[in-house]
Order: sequence, then structure tokens, then C-alpha cells
Amino acid sequence: MPAAAEKATKEAPRGRAATIAPGDRVVLVEPDTGYRYLIEVDAKGARKEKGLGVFDPQRLVGVAYGAPTQVGAKHVVPLRPTLEDLSATVRRKAQVILPKDVSRIVHELGIGPGDHVLESGIGSGAATLALAWAVGETGRVSVQELRPEFTEWAMDNLRRAGLDARVKALEGDLTKGLAAGLRGPFQAVLLDQPEPWLGLPNVLPELDAGAHVAAYCPQVVQVEETVRTLRRLGFADVRAMELIERQWEVKERGSRPSFEGLGHTGFLVFARWLGQPVPQVPPAPGTGLA
Repeated sequence: MPAAAEKATKEAPRGRAATIAPGDRVVLVEPDTGYRYLIEVDAKGARKEKGLGVFDPQRLVGVAYGAPTQVGAKHVVPLRPTLEDLSATVRRKAQVILPKDVSRIVHELGIGPGDHVLESGIGSGAATLALAWAVGETGRVSVQELRPEFTEWAMDNLRRAGLDARVKALEGDLTKGLAAGLRGPFQAVLLDQPEPWLGLPNVLPELDAGAHVAAYCPQVVQVEETVRTLRRLGFADVRAMELIERQWEVKERGSRPSFEGLGHTGFLVFARWLGQPVPQVPPAPGTGLA
């Protein structure tokens, strides 16, 4: 074995192969542009990969992770995909919840390995992907979606990411109740639907004590009604916020904020169920949420 390869093998993290193996999911990164391609190293033979041309992923077997490789006319570096890589390669059908909001949602929901999470509204599966990543191999994400075409599209994204086994999708309208066979207890809930306040009473009986709830609301009126309903039902720590993202351009002769900042995308509402209703506290004057 060449000395460099032997050194790379010895330095590889325990339990992780230094080279690509059959069945691996690999992200191919263009060093000059940062563009990424998510590839499953399967045995299905050559096929057309968008941006790469006709390509047989089996060619990657035995290639070292991090070793510059040529695929067609592209010079790429194969790496193990991170959650950010998987999110960036989601194929969109419906509008997605962007990483700046998804990351805060996962943090606020406090999701960890083994948790059971309920999501209402799957869209293209971007948020579902992050939830499935967070619950680990021992957890699960139950999704209730009204439109079968969105479920099919999102589950295909999850299959590409290798996370579909952690997700169970059922058809149904949460405002009318939980789908047949869908039961808690849930440690966390994400509501991404037009009227989340109408689904909250149907979720409440299935919540674990201490469960966190999040709602993604594009409009202020949705935020107001959701907050009112959470307070009326006796949730604790009810909060609403929006996140603004601004990147900076760092150059040799100075730095400045980018002119194309990522402004409003949606409002986030968070609350926690303590196992029983908490006494209602009147909202602060001037909030408009009375």
C-alpha cells in the first residue's frame, strides 16, 4: 500500500471507511464553484446525472474521500454528505423552509435521537429531511400531508438522501384530525400549513409532557391566530419571531454587507406543552395579540 494511502487509512475516523464503498451516498463538490451533486453509489448502471452527463456511480467505488476526481468534464471532490449538503440538493416542487429557519426550528424543538416528531405539511421535504436527520436511526418522523403529489415528491427527496426509512407519511388534513393509525406521544410538532391553529386541538391529546411545538407562518395574521390559540389551550413559553440573514463580502481591501441579504421568508411561532394547561397570562400592552 502506498505510504500516503496507508496514512489516510490510519487517520480515518474509527468506524468510517476511508474510501467509497457500494451503497454509499456521496456529494461531489466542484472546488471552483462550490456546486454539489448528490450521488448514490448503487448498481443500477450508467445513467444521466444532471450537470454531470452520463455517469456510472460504480466508478467511484474505491476512490478515497477527499481525493480530486474527474467525472465527465467536471473536476470534483467526493465527500460524505452533511445535512447542509442534503438540504442544498433537495429537488423543489413546493416552496421550502430555508436553512436559516429550519436550523432554528430544529434547535427550538429540541429534537434528538429516538424522538417521535409530527410534521403537518411536507412540501418538498426540506424540513422533513432536517427532522429525520435529528431523530437518528432510532427515531421517527410522522408526516400528515393533504396532497399526495407533494408526499410522493418529498419522499423521493428523502430516498435520495437515504433518510426515508425514518419517515412515515400519511394522507390527511390535520384540521380535521390525525390520520388513521397516527398516534403519539410526540416529543415535537412542526406545523407548516395555512391554518395551524385549527390543527392544534387535534394534536394536543398526543403530546408528551414537555413537547415543543413550532409553526411556520408566512403571514402576520397567521401568527396572531396561532399565538392566541396556543395561549388559549394553555401552552407555555409562547413566542413569535422572524429571522433575517445577511451575508458579508470579505475582500482584500475591505469588507461590506452583501446588497442581496435574505430578508423575510416566514414567521416562526414556538411554544411548549407542560403536560397540563398553564394559567393564561394577558399579553403585554401594544402587542396586538390580546
